[in-house]
Amino acid sequence: MVPSTTSPSTAAVQSPLARPTGVSSLSRSPSVIGRLLRHAHQVPYRPAYRFEGTATTWADHVQAVLRAAADLRDRGVGPGDRVAVLMTNRPEFLTVVQATVALGAITVPVNFRLSAGEVAYILGHSTPRLLVSEPTTHDLALAAVAQLGDDGQTDPAGASAVGVSAATADRPVVLESTAWLADVTANGAALDADDVFVPRGEDDYAILYTSGTTGRPKGAVLTHLNVYSGGLQSGARWNADETRTIMLAPPLFHVGSFMGMHSALVAGACALVIPSAGFDAATTLATMRENDVTSAFMVPQQWHLICDEIERNGNAGLTLSLANWGGAPANEKLLLRMADCLPGAQITAVFGQTETSATTVTLKFEDALRKLGSVGRPTPETWIRVVDAQMNDVGVDEVGEIVYRGTCVMDRYWNDEAATAEAFAGGWFHSGDLVRRDDEGFLYVVDRLKDMIISGGENIYCAEVENALSWHPAVAEVTIVGRPDEKWGEVPVACIVPEPGSDAPALEDLRAFLDDRLARYKHPKDVLVLDALPRTGMGKIHKSALRDAV
Repeated sequence: MVPSTTSPSTAAVQSPLARPTGVSSLSRSPSVIGRLLRHAHQVPYRPAYRFEGTATTWADHVQAVLRAAADLRDRGVGPGDRVAVLMTNRPEFLTVVQATVALGAITVPVNFRLSAGEVAYILGHSTPRLLVSEPTTHDLALAAVAQLGDDGQTDPAGASAVGVSAATADRPVVLESTAWLADVTANGAALDADDVFVPRGEDDYAILYTSGTTGRPKGAVLTHLNVYSGGLQSGARWNADETRTIMLAPPLFHVGSFMGMHSALVAGACALVIPSAGFDAATTLATMRENDVTSAFMVPQQWHLICDEIERNGNAGLTLSLANWGGAPANEKLLLRMADCLPGAQITAVFGQTETSATTVTLKFEDALRKLGSVGRPTPETWIRVVDAQMNDVGVDEVGEIVYRGTCVMDRYWNDEAATAEAFAGGWFHSGDLVRRDDEGFLYVVDRLKDMIISGGENIYCAEVENALSWHPAVAEVTIVGRPDEKWGEVPVACIVPEPGSDAPALEDLRAFLDDRLARYKHPKDVLVLDALPRTGMGKIHKSALRDAV
């Protein structure tokens, strides 16, 4: 067990707010940095985060942030500038993001699993002043910058090698965070609290790029109000406070973990940063026990592996009180397993997307089994409608697209007026998610609009077929994709990972299994057996790759 961190009786911490300052306006703004300064003033010896067995207090963390901010300011970073962050999960990620925001600059988290060309596209599109890397991503950062042309845009030939120590105005300087922050933290002067940027709610906070599975990624611009309000609301739903530990296992560049980081920060909870590596359920469970984790978010596939491990070795020692799942649909079979394996935890669905600061809909634990298959109801800060293609509201249990308004919704797409206008057509943000709403207001995800299969004029919702097939005893994982067909336009294909020790089910077996569950036109017309389903960096099933394979 991790002992609680309390103030020592022999020495006092010099709070950054111990003397009269001009930061009172910061405390009244929707400011993440205001919260950071509050924790360093109010609970300086409580842990801000833990990483690989080491805890860092709020007092030490705020000094690192203010020193990094002062150095970034000396390098010319100011309000409105972009600072790209190309890092795996590590404490420096938190420090750089918060130092950037302290100056009124805009954070651009970049997926470290991308190719150099893909990173170069994001750099060319967001034009950051700095690109902060770390040892394992530094070569990727240099290779990406080398693909930028003289105008800062992507050079397809990648021919010009760029000197990154003194880049041009259109090319970011690359900083390797470990060496840079070690020097700044040891030797640098701290930014005075009076000089911390005081944001308005509409000011830009971060640009998070979408996965780009249907084309070039788009940069969703989240404001200070988006991030602060989202962190505040999520922390309240998670009962987060200074005694809690929130585990950050997914990649921090992803909106789910990015907002989880800010939920911990706003609430004053300890963030347990899990290094980026291949997911191992046994190691994750051991880490959760050792660090008294109270809240965790994982994608359904990870919870599936956690349940496997618990069924083998038990759940003794877990202090988990909240188990969040999202990022991909969870079928009824998995939710029942989670309820059995984690009897002391509230199992909560969180549903949303990058453009909505992560969570827009949540399913409370008391409704989880009563409303199996639902993602819940809108959060208090979220307005929704369920509409048809003409923006008319659909009726109870009818399928439509969910559209949003509220403090969670992004401001715009970065430098993309056309995409912004399309996304906000009719004055509401179009999610692309097809849902139905029952008579109690609970929402059920039917499909992504782009994933829906139209076969012979009939709509086939992949999630419905996937949920039915998940109960087949020989099926460990399944997803449905559409394949072009001359007669029907499109037909469903089942992509299946068999249960260990089971023979792969034949197409005829699957169709017979579905006979009393689904209409025949919804049955798969072919089956593709795989050792594993291809996944994105966040663990979502990569359906576009499967469409190419079928």
